[in-house]
Amino acid sequence: DQFGRKVAFCLMWISLMIGAAPRRGKTFSGRQLALFAALDPYVDITLIDGKSSRDWLPLKYVAHRFIQGTHPTKDGDPVQRALDALHEIDRWIVHVNDELKKLPVTECREGKLTEKLYQRPDLHVQLLIMEEFQCYYELDDQKKNKEFAAVLSRIGSLGPSAGVILESLSQKPSGVGAGDVGRLFTRFRDNHLLKFGLRCATRDVSMAILGNESYGEGYDCSGLPLGDEFKGIGILYGLTDDAPTVRTYLADGEDAELICLAARKLREKARTLSGDALGVELDDDGSDIVADLLEVMGGDAGLWWETAAERLAAHFPMRHADANAESVSAAARARGITSGDVRWPPGRTGTNRKGCKKADLVAAARP
Repeated sequence: DQFGRKVAFCLMWISLMIGAAPRRGKTFSGRQLALFAALDPYVDITLIDGKSSRDWLPLKYVAHRFIQGTHPTKDGDPVQRALDALHEIDRWIVHVNDELKKLPVTECREGKLTEKLYQRPDLHVQLLIMEEFQCYYELDDQKKNKEFAAVLSRIGSLGPSAGVILESLSQKPSGVGAGDVGRLFTRFRDNHLLKFGLRCATRDVSMAILGNESYGEGYDCSGLPLGDEFKGIGILYGLTDDAPTVRTYLADGEDAELICLAARKLREKARTLSGDALGVELDDDGSDIVADLLEVMGGDAGLWWETAAERLAAHFPMRHADANAESVSAAARARGITSGDVRWPPGRTGTNRKGCKKADLVAAARP
């Protein structure tokens, strides 16, 4: 927040709406929470993106359902796929509640999922991300508008208590739809427990994001500072009584790619990769341990095996997420790299440990 204090909250049992004018950090803020959830292999992610933003593409590696756009493509009709995905979550809510009712009180004392229960394959947490959700209330097909309005209203009301984390993003959170569609849109919008408003154009838009009572309490997103250096700053309303003004951390496109690749590896290991993510093919030419070690060694003359393993896991998450000192040294020995004493940091005060030397790697890499 503005005082430098970290502001954190639990994602479980909440629904969060993020609103802002275009290019004020709305999608990056929402993606940051999605990246956090992606690293938990027992959270099934559904992305429904009305604006087809490339910012969400890294999530394709892990998302159970990945749907973008409102117009048919060679991959099918995204509107129908979105409806099918929402009905799937709607049925999941009923299923989870039925399963929880069967459990003894000792396993389900508060009638909710626990850290132990949600790792069961039939009780995973669901993260539903609705990017520019107003698009699905303004389709040419009025019947589908009504169907979206009805199912989203049910999920918004019943989902959080059944372990469905709802994250909705919009630059137009008011004046959408008419009649029942408009009424259900307002109900869905207002059912979000937590609101995050970044810079927006007017006081009225700010109140649509944070709630009508927010302006009277002194909170107005249209008064937040302008300028690129202020992107990611917003008012977090509904978390505490004082509604802090916070700035999100920045995970850019490269960060998102690395995180989602690492998240995919975790899901493969836990055997929880599912749905659309199973059909995603990764461009991976395989691992050359010598080339990879030279890449992460940089300007160092040598690395301890444990340090090399840490760097490999960070730089090549798809190939080396589970790397440790033993596995890296064994792979290197198979390429003729001997294990020798490496001093780190260099100099008389350094410590000698077993590792690899750059000169040996360079010699092994020569054709």
